[in-house]
Amino acid sequence: MSKQSSSLDDGSLNIAFFSVLIVSLSLLFIFSEGEALPKEGEKELSILAPIESELKEDAESEEIALYNENTLLTKSPPVYHKPQVLSVKEEEKEETKKIWVRLTAYAPLDPNATEGMCFSGDPRITASGSNAREGIVAANFLPFGTEIRIPSLYGKKVFVVEDRMGASFVNTVDILVSSRQEAFNFGSQKAFIEIIN
Repeated sequence: MSKQSSSLDDGSLNIAFFSVLIVSLSLLFIFSEGEALPKEGEKELSILAPIESELKEDAESEEIALYNENTLLTKSPPVYHKPQVLSVKEEEKEETKKIWVRLTAYAPLDPNATEGMCFSGDPRITASGSNAREGIVAANFLPFGTEIRIPSLYGKKVFVVEDRMGASFVNTVDILVSSRQEAFNFGSQKAFIEIIN
């Protein structure tokens, strides 16, 4: 009789033991927020962990940006280790203003040039007092010394305003050329000029 009761007692103990074990594991699972089972992405994290530790070691000298241990989780912000500020030297950009003007040509240094048509006063001296030469233009609406370009005709060549025209010429640029024939051939044209600041 005593043997039967002891085997019943052993069976009850085994059932009680396994019940406590199951309850304990369940509670452990609940209070650890399910960490007993791998979450989505944890398998990849465990694979990347050694690589990330190598990156952290290299960061001492490499100055790279690292993500925290939850690298694959989208909510994880990056942690920047020794962030480096890169300075980029920008080339100074030339500011230009475009104006639609009438273009003419004059030839004060041509031996056949006539006063009143190609020049007023001494043909060798401009209205600003400088010597007449190639690269000079006359314009009433721009200050002396203003640099301009006429891209459609002369590309990137720079002209300087150093002369004036008759008072009746408005919004007109007169280009100094070498001969009267060249001036006649040039005629009157319209184009954009670029005023260089």
